[in-house]
Amino acid sequence: MLEPSLNDDTLQKRLKALCPDGLTIFTLEGDTIRGILSSATTMVAMMRAAHGLGLLETEVLGRAFVASSLLSATIKGEDRVVMKVEGDGPAQGFSVECNAFGDVRGRLFKAPFALDSPPGSLDTGPLVGAGSIMLTRFMAGATEPVSGRAELRSGRIAEDLSWYYHVSEQTRTLFKVGLHFDAEGRVAGAGGLFLQAMPGASDEALDRVERLAYGMDPLGETFASGATRMDVCLRSFPFFDYNHLDERTTRFYCGCSKDRLGAYIGALPADELADMASDGPFPLTVTCHNCGSAYTFSKEELEEMVRYRTIQ
Repeated sequence: MLEPSLNDDTLQKRLKALCPDGLTIFTLEGDTIRGILSSATTMVAMMRAAHGLGLLETEVLGRAFVASSLLSATIKGEDRVVMKVEGDGPAQGFSVECNAFGDVRGRLFKAPFALDSPPGSLDTGPLVGAGSIMLTRFMAGATEPVSGRAELRSGRIAEDLSWYYHVSEQTRTLFKVGLHFDAEGRVAGAGGLFLQAMPGASDEALDRVERLAYGMDPLGETFASGATRMDVCLRSFPFFDYNHLDERTTRFYCGCSKDRLGAYIGALPADELADMASDGPFPLTVTCHNCGSAYTFSKEELEEMVRYRTIQ
């Protein structure tokens, strides 16, 4: 991946002053409820810069990135989870992928959005519309991925993911995701919360924890104010038998490279590759749809690919 440039001194200074991106993993109520708290302001800001997104597009994809960062802490080893949302709204949906190391990448299916009139709010529901959500887990060593699907409940990723777990995994789960922008439209704060019932969890305890979570201040605003994840945990969960387990990283990262995309081009049908090397355009630019990185290939590089194919 080519590192995106923020080109905004104010934003860069703000990000340096905020809580570093990461995940705090904990349990509540005698280890019967597991929790994950994500602070992801830098991740969302970098994603926005890489994809060149407007405010509304950032609201939709940024929330999906935060939710995916939470999912990254639910898998292990070399596993990956792809979250795909398809809707009939202007966004048409998105695809976001995470791995167990906290790396998140992804894209909108339609950007910029085509709107008949300016929206009255940043509510993502009308932007995503009606449709479906699908989670696919690619497990290291497994021959086939495992997928689950549910209808969208609202077009808001936190509600839709909570509903997905209820329908597909029959597990009581809560997601809370928030983004906050400053007066000039810069990303100022981003964060998310995941709470899930474990064996032995009582309905009474789950009800109390859920009421607390829904009553929390918006996490985007909380992290924009300079709060740390530990601030949030100690302020919110001290009366729920809070048990701190781990800290992990999360970031916007894609494993693409010029060599990888070059290998893809070099594997194209021989006649198609020969036409590209002969007719151009030059340089050939190939953009990774998951991170916006643009790699260029000169006429000489394409001709070398043709020669390599010839001698194989």
